[in-house]
Formats: sequence, C-alpha cells, structure tokens
Amino acid sequence: MPYVLDHVLVVMITILLPLHDLLFWFPRLLHAPPHEAGRARIHAYTESTWVEWSMVAATAALWLHYQRGWGDLGLAAPHGWRFWLGAGIASAFVVFITIQRRAVSREDDPEVIASVRRQLQGLQPLLPHTSREMFHFGIVSVTAGICEEILYRGFLIWYLALLIPLAPAVVVSSLLFGFAHAYQGTKGVLQTGLVGLGLGILYVLSGSLWAPMAVHALVDLNSGLLAYNFLQRADDETWT
Repeated sequence: MPYVLDHVLVVMITILLPLHDLLFWFPRLLHAPPHEAGRARIHAYTESTWVEWSMVAATAALWLHYQRGWGDLGLAAPHGWRFWLGAGIASAFVVFITIQRRAVSREDDPEVIASVRRQLQGLQPLLPHTSREMFHFGIVSVTAGICEEILYRGFLIWYLALLIPLAPAVVVSSLLFGFAHAYQGTKGVLQTGLVGLGLGILYVLSGSLWAPMAVHALVDLNSGLLAYNFLQRADDETWT
C-alpha cells in the first residue's frame, strides 16, 4: 500500500496545485495590465517550469527513499514490440497534428481565421504573442511533456492501481488531469481529460512513458506555435 508521503504528493498534485492555478496563477495573467502582459506570461511560464520540476524531484526522491523500481514509474529503458508500437503511433499522430497546424497557419479564409481566434480567446492571456514568449512557451511545453507524464501517468496511475484495477486507474487519473486544467473552463477540462485518457492508453500500450512524453510535449508545442501565428497576425492588424 502507499505510504503517507505518497498520499501527501497525491494531494499536492491533484488538489493544491490545481487550486493554485485556478485561484492565483491564471487570474494574475487575466488581470495583468496590457503593458505588463508579456512580462506576466514569461513569469507564469517560468513559475510553471520550476513548480513541475520540483514535483518531479519530490517524486524521484520518494522513489529513491523507498527503493522502488523506475519501471513502476514508467521510466524503464525502451524495449520490446510494445514500445515500438507505441512509438509508431506517437510518431504518426505528431506528424498528423504538425501537418494540420501548418495548414491552418497558412489559411487566409477570414471565417477560418475568425474561428481559430474564437477558440483561442479564452486562453489568450496565457498564450505566446512574441518570439521571446514563444521561446519560453517551448520550454514549458517540454517541461509539461516530461513532468506531467511522470506525475499524472507514471506516479498517479501507479498509486491508483494499488487501490483499484488498472483500467479504472487510467480513467480516474485522466479525470484528475482534466480537473488540473480547471482554469481553462469546462470545455478545457473535458478536452484535457480526453487527451489525458489517450496518453494513459498509450502509456499502458507501450509499457513506458517515453512515447506519451513526446506526444504531450509536441502537442503543447504545436498548440503554442498555432496560437503564436494567429495572435501575432492579430497584433499586426491592430497597427495597420
């Protein structure tokens, strides 16, 4: 059974951090004055990077303290046909979303542009508007891909699977992953929950976190690049 420190880490990951993001982290971005918005975004990116790596460091410390195998955390060395199947699925998906993002980024149809901007509107304070912000957002994307997979797929599924069967553990961890993005609203919770479920299935299928990490990081990076393209266009239009 899990130890007390495992319970504490679960509470931090699934309750305290999501509440912090919902009540403090995202509202600071929403209420930042226009002339401070860029600095607020970079500060938010930096804060997220430090917090997520700190949580992963705490998880690693638990693993070392209790002398657990890294494979239980999804960090076993890549091997076997399951890993290569997962890698193939991950590669195909990443190629697909990259092609899709590049096609949409070149789109000149006013209706398509307006549709994309409507989808970005709720999260616009968080998304990168400049090349400097995009650089920092890229760091956050890689951080999320590694850290959130270790925390929500590796650690949380391991924890839940000690208490309930594996399939429900994957579903519950996905729901908690969705709720961790409550600052994105109901639609964002549902979308990230479904993404989490897909990543959880990929984790179980491939037997390790390597493929889910890559998919997660590149999905976030593609989203940031798409947002950057359209927000930069919007900012340019305000000056023409």
